[in-house]
Amino acid sequence: MLLLVFGLITLSVLGTKGDKDALLYRVDISLPPVEGRDETADILSIKETVKGLTDVDVLFFFKELGNPKVVLVLDVEKACSWPQLTGYLSSQGYVFSVETLYHCSDYAQELGVNIPKDMWATSFGDGDLIIDVKTFPVKDLSTLEYNNKIKWTFERDIDILKSGQKGACFRTLADFPVQLMYFAPVKPSGIEAIEEFLHAPGNFESEITRIQNLEDYTGQC
Repeated sequence: MLLLVFGLITLSVLGTKGDKDALLYRVDISLPPVEGRDETADILSIKETVKGLTDVDVLFFFKELGNPKVVLVLDVEKACSWPQLTGYLSSQGYVFSVETLYHCSDYAQELGVNIPKDMWATSFGDGDLIIDVKTFPVKDLSTLEYNNKIKWTFERDIDILKSGQKGACFRTLADFPVQLMYFAPVKPSGIEAIEEFLHAPGNFESEITRIQNLEDYTGQC
């Protein structure tokens, strides 16, 4: 219930002036365990409802593997469109939370790194996918050292994207610590190697979640 209240409060202040980008949001929707609940039917209902919202575009639609949680990335054209979504989620008894996002290309540009937005993926297939949330601890770094660490990450991203790896990237809209959120396909055999690299001393903290793409989800085997 507290998370639901937090989601409603958060939505009430979204779109205020001063936001770097008040249009992009991550919405996490949890499906509480209820006797007789049909998870497949719920996911399909969420999918169809969100697709039908006015002035709201669904950029990505995922489900955490092994958990009854749906993850959406939305582009909301008008703040007054939110009640369509919150009213539906509340009526269904779903628990949800919201984070405001900022496109990584825009943030990289501020740091002097040019990553054209068309280098990032806008859709994924049905393969193995992950959400990789990277948090950059401030520690005792100067502003220059801190920015250089993130610039290095973006420069490495360019090399990875040029190699053919698909991925999408957003920054959560908070000043510090900087948090970048990646969506990307990955082979199961490569997850351990990725985690080993991301947890290397002096880099950043990383939380990896396995997800399923629901873009073409029908609920059928």
